[in-house]
Formats: sequence, structure tokens, C-alpha cells
Amino acid sequence: MLQTLSTHLSSTSTFTSTTTPLLLLSKPFLSPSAKSQLSHSKPFNFPRTLKPISYYKPPMNILNKLGFGTRSPDPSTMDPTIPQGPDDDLPAPGQQFAQFGAGCFWGVELAFQRVPGVTKTEVGYTQGLLHNPSYEDVCTGTTKHSEVVRVQYDPKEGSFETLLDAFWARHDPTTLNRQGNDVGTQYRSGIYYYTPEQEKVAKESMEQQQKLSNRKIVTEILPAKKFYRAEEYHQQYLAKGGRFGFKQSSEKGCSDPIRCYG
Repeated sequence: MLQTLSTHLSSTSTFTSTTTPLLLLSKPFLSPSAKSQLSHSKPFNFPRTLKPISYYKPPMNILNKLGFGTRSPDPSTMDPTIPQGPDDDLPAPGQQFAQFGAGCFWGVELAFQRVPGVTKTEVGYTQGLLHNPSYEDVCTGTTKHSEVVRVQYDPKEGSFETLLDAFWARHDPTTLNRQGNDVGTQYRSGIYYYTPEQEKVAKESMEQQQKLSNRKIVTEILPAKKFYRAEEYHQQYLAKGGRFGFKQSSEKGCSDPIRCYG
């Protein structure tokens, strides 16, 4: 049996190494001049993102494929009662929460860390069906979670409109379930509100953004649901050095380009 498994692994590995990955690129959504017409708050220069073209794809775990590893969560066995409930965490006194999904949460978090008035950021998973999901669970695409950044901000120092400015500038809201080379429902565009006022402002902001675009915006605007904090190694990933160990500044007002993988 071991010899048979070894032969199978060898042939599978040979096939995988000759497979050419599909290269997909997305175009910038808005020009800086168009975005400047929309600002509702104090001027703030949000950094452009330099996202490298990645040929890397996580290797398939052949043991899982053969039934020896962890299986993907079965949607029919999930109880959505808790994950579809409201976020019951409380912000610090005098602070407010907001959640944003705009693709891979590493770069999104760093962009919000730099926004004046933001006092805390956390990356995590929300809007799904599985209680206490792991990163691996979310990546299967079966749990329906979105990768998000939960932002805590001081409304006296920075407005919700300022957060929306950063959100629109950070990603392309017209690509469904993808940002650049990252494809999957966990990368969908979303604004998840905590108050009726946030909902109103978010919808008005999207209407104005739509007027500046010749493509349909697919951003979902929904009530904030249970927030599951991601694994510790994901938190402030780029500020800590990212994949290559080069720390990126999270200082307020920093406009350095964001390297999405470090």
C-alpha cells in the first residue's frame, strides 16, 4: 500500500509541476482625480497599492484528497444561529466599530491602521455559517465567511465617511468575489454596519461611487454579524514584516505604497 501511495504521489507531483497557473489582473477602479471629487472629510492621501503578480498557489494536500486528512466543513451540518447573530463585542468607551471586506485582509488592515481617528484594528471572519471557523475552513469556500477588518475608531477624531474613503480607495468594488489574483467568496467587497446612521451613510456613499464608474459596483451592505478574530499570525501582518520580514509603516497619514504580501 505504501509503495502504491508513493507511486501515486510521484505521478501527481509530476502533473502539478507542469501545470501553468492562470494569470489574472484587475484594473484600477477610479483615478485619483475622480476620487477627490467624492471626499466628505478632511483631505487625506490614501496610498496606492503595489500588489505583485503572484504565480504561487498553495500546494494541494494530496493526503486530504485521498481521504487521510481533514475534510472540508459540510454546510449541511453547520448551525448558523451564532455566526449569523449580531456582533456582541463592545468597543472601548466613546469609540465605535465598523467592519469592511475588501479582499485579502492583510493590506486592508494596514490601510485602516494609517487612517487618523482609528484606534484599533483586528482581522477576522464574518457573515458565514460556521461557528469558530479557522483560516483553513474559510479558504474552502464552503463556510460563506468574508475576510474583514473590524475597525475601532473615535468619531471625534475621524468620521465614518473617512473610513469609507479609505475603503473605496483600497480595492476594486466591481469585481465579484475577487481582488486581483485572490479569488473566492471570502474576498468579496462588503460594508457591515453597526448603526442605522452607518447604513445610511454607506448606501449614499456607494450611490455616489456608482456615478463615477462605468461598471456595476457589487459591494454588499449588511448589518454587522458575529466577528471571529483570525489567528494571531494574521494580526497586523504587514506592520510586523509580512512574508519577507520587511516591516511596513502603520503611522497615521503614511502614504507609502502597500506591499500586499510584505
